[in-house]
Amino acid sequence: MIPCPSPIICSTGFLCPASGIWESIGAFKTTSPISKGTKMPAYCGKKIQWKLVQIG
Repeated sequence: MIPCPSPIICSTGFLCPASGIWESIGAFKTTSPISKGTKMPAYCGKKIQWKLVQIG
């Protein structure tokens, strides 16, 4: 896997622009592997923003 050089951010419900490891933005942190073209998930039932931290 390759670290992501510049921040790519995507919100819950939008299609994932790049496969890799995504980290939630906000007070509670979690990571999730998400594949390109799938819908970005909610976290604990809430819409959030995700930041790509590792391309893969």
